[in-house]
Amino acid sequence: MNDVNYHATPGFSFRFMVLILVALVLMAVDNRNSAALAPVRTIATMMVYPLLSSVDFPQRVYKRSSGFFSSQSQLSEENFLLKQQLQVLSAQQQDLNLVQAENQRLRVMLNAAPREGYTFSMAEVFKVAQDPVRGLVTINKGSRDGVKEGQMVLDGGNIYGQVVNVTPLDATVMQLVDREHSIPVQNQRNGERGLINGHEKGRGYPLQVENLPANSTVKEGDVFVSSGLGGLFPAGFQVAKVYPGAIEFKKGNTSVSAMPTVDYEAVREVLLVWKNSEITPPPAEVTDAR
Repeated sequence: MNDVNYHATPGFSFRFMVLILVALVLMAVDNRNSAALAPVRTIATMMVYPLLSSVDFPQRVYKRSSGFFSSQSQLSEENFLLKQQLQVLSAQQQDLNLVQAENQRLRVMLNAAPREGYTFSMAEVFKVAQDPVRGLVTINKGSRDGVKEGQMVLDGGNIYGQVVNVTPLDATVMQLVDREHSIPVQNQRNGERGLINGHEKGRGYPLQVENLPANSTVKEGDVFVSSGLGGLFPAGFQVAKVYPGAIEFKKGNTSVSAMPTVDYEAVREVLLVWKNSEITPPPAEVTDAR
């Protein structure tokens, strides 16, 4: 038995070294020209997709089935609260309908173009990049669901990031905290415009607010929203909030740090966004004309 193991070891070591060499070559090629290995990454992603999905399966099953174990009293209380909320929201909806009708009449009077509408679809985050610097995650919807590169991704009313790579089965999303991400913003309080970039050290660090006016009046607690410049991100969605001690005024320059309004460690589901003027995605789940 010992002789057999002894003779098998050199062959195993040789194969192991070959695999390491192949991996190093692929890493070198990808570093020099990432586009050259795009088909290989797509095929590899499709091959491991079932494994990734199966690993995430218990969490999804637990999340979807946990509600069945709630006590009857909890369900009754929740039902009562939901009915109250429904009454409040119904009243608010009536008021909103009046405001929308008035807004539409004003647009007609001003000969203004109607505001762009949007279509939304839910997606689940099932893989997070292991690189502590990059803010990249994988969601369970891809090109077969209408997802495309450059598409905006939301967490409620907050901007989560944008799609940077798509395969038929899934897509890669770059979070706002990624060091390579940048978004034009506007101070919700005073209208000052600037640019928010990911920290050079990557996720886990505050976002950097740059290109503010020299006489900026930014202060603690200010919320920055997307400005709409550039056309990628629609205006008005929250991006980051200035926290205490994050402002440093210098001659001719203002250094500001801000925390993203998204809790990236807690988010498991995101919203994909399409403009209604674009091709409608196959699985449109929620539609909102804004």
